[in-house]
Amino acid sequence: MAPEGQEQLNRLLQALRDGDTDALDRIYACIGGRMFALARGIVRNREDAEDVVNDSFVRLARGIRGFRTGTNGYAYVMRIVRNCAFDLLRRRKVRAEEDIDEFFHLTDERYDPTQIERAVMLEDAVGRLAPEERRMIYYRYYLDFTVREIAKETGMSKSAVQRLTVSAEEKLRKLLFEGQNEE
Repeated sequence: MAPEGQEQLNRLLQALRDGDTDALDRIYACIGGRMFALARGIVRNREDAEDVVNDSFVRLARGIRGFRTGTNGYAYVMRIVRNCAFDLLRRRKVRAEEDIDEFFHLTDERYDPTQIERAVMLEDAVGRLAPEERRMIYYRYYLDFTVREIAKETGMSKSAVQRLTVSAEEKLRKLLFEGQNEE
């Protein structure tokens, strides 16, 4: 998420924390599509994903006091969505793991043709990375986790996360540059 989008989301979360319930609608407008994509990637069903997003907003509104100003608001919200999705699967006694390949489907009907072309190139390049590299790209750029948050989530050391992330980024750059030269 772009820094200005991150700042906007953090302001909206702070407004919600301060009692502005209209902030929920603005949060949905800001990242609702990403929330749905994450939920759908986990539960693999449109209707269930919609339920997960709704549950996530309820959980967000009830637990907004847990949001600390100055932290990563995007990661905070996406972690709620992920937890709600896994809770739904647990209630149904379904065992699932995140298939991170599902999250890299970046094309969207709202994009213009140039953006779709870039998204397809990126999606193809990410698909050519090793599974651990895709996982680092997913945590770092899709969930917008910091190195520290990734280390905590994966049980890896911060230095190992940093090395793997840098390696994945370099390979991704090479793959994207390679794709541009073919045109």
